[in-house]
Amino acid sequence: MRSSKTIYFTSVTGYAIIIVKLVMRVLDIPRSGKRGNRVWQRNRYCQYSYPVFVPFNPRTPAQVAVRAHFGAVSARWRTLSEAQRQVWMAVASTMKTKPRLRQCGRLPGFNFFVKTNVARVNRGLAQVDLPLEFLRALEAAAANRLDVGGFNQPPIGPELFLRAQRLLEDGRDHPEEFLAGVLARAG
Repeated sequence: MRSSKTIYFTSVTGYAIIIVKLVMRVLDIPRSGKRGNRVWQRNRYCQYSYPVFVPFNPRTPAQVAVRAHFGAVSARWRTLSEAQRQVWMAVASTMKTKPRLRQCGRLPGFNFFVKTNVARVNRGLAQVDLPLEFLRALEAAAANRLDVGGFNQPPIGPELFLRAQRLLEDGRDHPEEFLAGVLARAG
């Protein structure tokens, strides 16, 4: 942390004007969030901090409604069956969180459920018990399923969709390793 003072004198009054400028350049590990009496954030230029303050909470009807929607969606998660939760977790594991401090990870199932359903409820749509990606995969599988007499076709659908998503994601994240694995299997 650097602090620099600039002193200006006025010739008319004879008083000194002192301007203090704080430059919070941190040469430390990246931080984010509240730490003690400071809040740390990062923008595209640098990491910075400012004193903690309590934000004004006007409790407008719109704000109260959105918070009620959030609570209703969270309560709905607790009513889902374990199989439905597993589907949300499986689909969410194919997605990544928004980068924070240049890091991102797998999205938890609960967070994906809340993200999907709060947006729907805020637009006046009904909540969904299964992810839309899962339902689309089921519809696509049903549309492409071949009915060939006594031939038992292996199951096509959500599991295949999730495996393909992970494979494509690994290919985007680590193209060298992905291509090396594909060429090794082909050769």
